[in-house]
Amino acid sequence: MLKIRTYNWLDILRLPFQAAPIPVILLLLAALIQAVIPTFVLAFATAALVDTAMQIFAQQSPTSAIYIPLALLITAIGITTILDNVLRLLTSRIAINMERIYTPAILEARANLAYQHIEDEDSWELVELSDELLDTLKGGLGAVRTILRNIVAVIAVFTLIVLQVWWAALALVLLSVPLFWLAVRAGKRSYDAEVEALKEERRYSYFSEEVLTNRDAVDERTLFGYSDDVTGRYYQHFKAAHKIQLDAELQMQIAQKSASIVMAIISVLIILALIPPVLSGQLSPGMFMGVVSAIFAVIEMLSSSMQPAIAKFSKGQEYLESLTELLSLSRTPGATDLPDAEPIVFEHLDFRNVTFKYPTGESEVLHNLSFDLERGKHYAFVGANGAGKTTIAKLLTGLYDGYEGEILINGKELRSYPIGTIKALFSVVQQDFARYEVSLADNIALGAAARQVPMDQLTELVNAVPLGTVIGKLPAGLNTHLGKIDEDGIDLSGGQWQQVALTRSLLSPAPIKILDEPTAALDPVAESRTYQEFEHLMRGKTTIMISHRLGSTKLADKIFVIDHGGVAEQGTHDELMAENGIYAQMFRAQSDWYL
Repeated sequence: MLKIRTYNWLDILRLPFQAAPIPVILLLLAALIQAVIPTFVLAFATAALVDTAMQIFAQQSPTSAIYIPLALLITAIGITTILDNVLRLLTSRIAINMERIYTPAILEARANLAYQHIEDEDSWELVELSDELLDTLKGGLGAVRTILRNIVAVIAVFTLIVLQVWWAALALVLLSVPLFWLAVRAGKRSYDAEVEALKEERRYSYFSEEVLTNRDAVDERTLFGYSDDVTGRYYQHFKAAHKIQLDAELQMQIAQKSASIVMAIISVLIILALIPPVLSGQLSPGMFMGVVSAIFAVIEMLSSSMQPAIAKFSKGQEYLESLTELLSLSRTPGATDLPDAEPIVFEHLDFRNVTFKYPTGESEVLHNLSFDLERGKHYAFVGANGAGKTTIAKLLTGLYDGYEGEILINGKELRSYPIGTIKALFSVVQQDFARYEVSLADNIALGAAARQVPMDQLTELVNAVPLGTVIGKLPAGLNTHLGKIDEDGIDLSGGQWQQVALTRSLLSPAPIKILDEPTAALDPVAESRTYQEFEHLMRGKTTIMISHRLGSTKLADKIFVIDHGGVAEQGTHDELMAENGIYAQMFRAQSDWYL
């Protein structure tokens, strides 16, 4: 439903219409009726009631003559009241349909984005902005309804007056045009101010939601006593946002009140112009009162709702430009495909003269990098931070494919494999592994998303790993909910969460396991013990351990020392120590950690 194309102001109406055509049509028709009744219909109903009442008082008509105009007036008022409820129901229906259709569409567009956009700050702002699609469309549709209602109301009053005093009607229209123009300007200023204030809102929201009230920051807040400092920063950005919003609101109020005063003056002049026709009998007293009530009704519409509607409409226009940009970002075909249920049989992997730099980077991260991996062996990639180790994992798992050279799996170029096949090849545990606040069983089962995992298989796996000692302490075992979302949820320690992530990787049928510094938060002794346990469980499988700490290197069949984007040294632990090069210096510098 969200195609890659240029979106413009027409889509403020087109997109809701796609989601709920009949409710949108009914909504606009109701808006038209809502505009005509308070101005045109009520004017004639009022005129008929007043003129009939005067005839009754003058004994020119029977008392019963009042019933029909009175019924018409009550009916018109009743229809107006019913329309308010109908509009609310239609708006709710449209909102539900839009959420049902466009929320999955936005999620799909985001999920299929090329990974480079996830790591790019500007692109990620567009991704975050997509969360506002539904609110923006609802506000934009409401604005269209309001603008349409106001235009029709002016036309209705114009028609009403032109039937009585044509030049007064012409004056009303001519003087209404500047009012519409002022509303457009005020609305755009309001939107610009909202965008500017949003930058400050994000900053103070971070301090309030992530630092001052987030439970994860409680310990450090108490220990270091920085609450007052952060509170000061919060108020600094809050006041800046408040000032921007206040100035914009003040300008809008001044514009609204000025417009109201101008329209009131215009109304008084028109009313004065209608008095002579009343005195001459050209215009009945009832019609005079009806026209006056219609004029005041349209003034109320224009002065109170027009400028906010224009602001929402302008916001919708700007948002649709951002939506166009988001949907035009490059995508990865098959990004949302599940891993193949059965991974291919892995034999060997070759990097051949691979050179790579990030799309937004200026320098090469990898340069003519070459190495070979064979099935069933343990490998370690070590080196200083920023040497390119994690980039190797990103290329292997298909997150980036804009490299030079070749990456061959079983002699076939990696980029020629379907995404589902690549996903099935690798299981990765990263340093910032995810912590899912669902049951422990579901946490682990995510490692095999392409197939259903029986509970007994989960139990058998958990009992075979260090995590098994944790299960007995949980109130519901594998069915215990983790985190604090559920009332009975249990939070785990950092090391226990790490064990969950490792167990999830073990459950995956992927033939190649990658550990990208998942133990960086552990002390060196615990890290070394974890790698020993992992090595025991991974015997006969292919593993790649990436780290700048060397607690795992003795377990590797081969170690690659990455430096400045290339392989500086390679060999076993003993061979590299004998070379007395980069690896030997790093190991000696860290050796005391593991004693």
